[in-house]
Amino acid sequence: MWDPVFDSSSNNLPTMCDVSTTSGSSCIFPFNYNGVTYKTCTIFGPNNNAFRPQCAITVNSNHTAVTWSICEVPTDAVIFYSTVRKGGYWTQNGGSTQGGTMIWIDGNRFAQNGFNSVSSISNTNIVQLVDGYSVYDCEMHNDKTTNTQLTCYAPSLPESVYQIRVSVNGYLIPLYQYYDTKRALFASMPSQTPTITNIIPQSGTPQSLITLIGSFKTLCYSRDVDGCAQDNNPLISRIYVGGHLCNVIDQSTGLIYANVTDSRLICKFEDNEVGLFNISMIVTNQYGRSLTSSNLYRVSADENLYTFQSYAVISSVTPNSGSTQGGTLLTINGNYFSNSASYPLVVQIGGEPCTILSSTTTTIQCQTPIAPLASQNQYQGGRGLQIFRTSGSNTQSTLSSSTPPTPTGTVSWTDDALFVSNVSSAETVWLIGFVRVLKTATFTFILDSNGAAALFLSTDDSPTNKVLIASATSNQSTPISLNNNTNYYLFCVGSRSSGYLRLGVQARMHETQLTATTSSLVLNEIQRIDVNATVTSDQQQLTYTTNPSNGTSEVQSLQVDSSTFQIGFRGVYTCIDLFP
Repeated sequence: MWDPVFDSSSNNLPTMCDVSTTSGSSCIFPFNYNGVTYKTCTIFGPNNNAFRPQCAITVNSNHTAVTWSICEVPTDAVIFYSTVRKGGYWTQNGGSTQGGTMIWIDGNRFAQNGFNSVSSISNTNIVQLVDGYSVYDCEMHNDKTTNTQLTCYAPSLPESVYQIRVSVNGYLIPLYQYYDTKRALFASMPSQTPTITNIIPQSGTPQSLITLIGSFKTLCYSRDVDGCAQDNNPLISRIYVGGHLCNVIDQSTGLIYANVTDSRLICKFEDNEVGLFNISMIVTNQYGRSLTSSNLYRVSADENLYTFQSYAVISSVTPNSGSTQGGTLLTINGNYFSNSASYPLVVQIGGEPCTILSSTTTTIQCQTPIAPLASQNQYQGGRGLQIFRTSGSNTQSTLSSSTPPTPTGTVSWTDDALFVSNVSSAETVWLIGFVRVLKTATFTFILDSNGAAALFLSTDDSPTNKVLIASATSNQSTPISLNNNTNYYLFCVGSRSSGYLRLGVQARMHETQLTATTSSLVLNEIQRIDVNATVTSDQQQLTYTTNPSNGTSEVQSLQVDSSTFQIGFRGVYTCIDLFP
């Protein structure tokens, strides 16, 4: 049977093929009824309160329908209208461009088994959104499905207006079985899309409080809030950090963490997982899933976009000394030491693996390896950069020299490769860390500063091998090839005699498939761990006893000095900083 893709009252419609009816006679096409010429079955025949598809089986000399019968068609389901609000009007048909908008479809004779847990294309309902030759699946929400109502969640869609098409038991409902095709449309609209324009912070431990700023389209987060009880009030139904919930209500007290407005809220990341996540929210009714500003996205070392990173915490390490020959049982206390196949738990001492014997979310026990022959001053981390700040300014020539100023002043950490001063005075700032890529590729580095600045990169992980690659006068490097799984030491320094200093590093990987604009370079981090214990040398005595008749006993003394050790979780490493 031919299915028109435009209004069935059009004079351009071709005539349908032979169609049988329940009377045993075939339909006569075309036929006239109430001033309209029909070349297909119609649901607007006489005495048809059930809106079943009918046709004329006898006509007069003017081809006006005289006798009617029910058309025998693969599905006699009918669609009356659709809306994005429960009990709403068909004119309320707009939703988010990011998907997540629930579409309500009102009709009759939809598939009866919409509650089956296992879908079958031959015995179920399918909803699709069509714009020209583009077809998108609408995810069915079977909990609200009946024989007169379908619900589904719209996917992420380009801005446009889409015809809603429904298949019942594997058969597409033809458009002539719509009460009005214009009443079954969905409009993907930026104006109906909630937005998140800021996330504070963009990294933290699991169970962190996260502040979201944007345009949420509503301040309702519960039906218990004044003015939010009615179904026609949009509701912030869920906030996600990856696949985990972020709740605005403290689950232990029942109180909100902070006042919720339509532009600002605070929620708690309700999980213990360490990793990279994207944050979004779902707003009910005519809205849907939120759009996050592109400048909030970060790029991971394996080219994934994310907006929030969680990390583990180390509180103590005991003992703080042991044999250079390894074998010392090390206990690491902290929190969020999660372990999974995707992100296996790793502990390193001096760059060598410490064999894990047992682990919980708060404690790790491992056996130390043999001490490496050579020690290092720094070890790569996985979360950001180390910041040094001091008062006073430096000239461009001083910063760009082969011996730039040594980092000094207060020390802190940042998850961004960007620093913006909060004081309007003379200041010099250093950003220090490691670049470590998982894919061998070519990179161009860009220095972002409003003052004197210089950017250095080493050919390896040694600070002594750093070379100038960009400055305030020439802020873009030439293309640089970096090898995968190799540490490159990065040293950035900026200075300003007055005003608010801005200093940042950006990079573009040439061999990438990413097209989204990112606002900062994700760099590895130098992390410091302070062990509150006295470090002492360790002297061990080993006695080798042989058969008295064949040899003599031997006593050896080993003097072990304190050494640098390293602990890593999912690529995030600690270190003792021996910066000169």
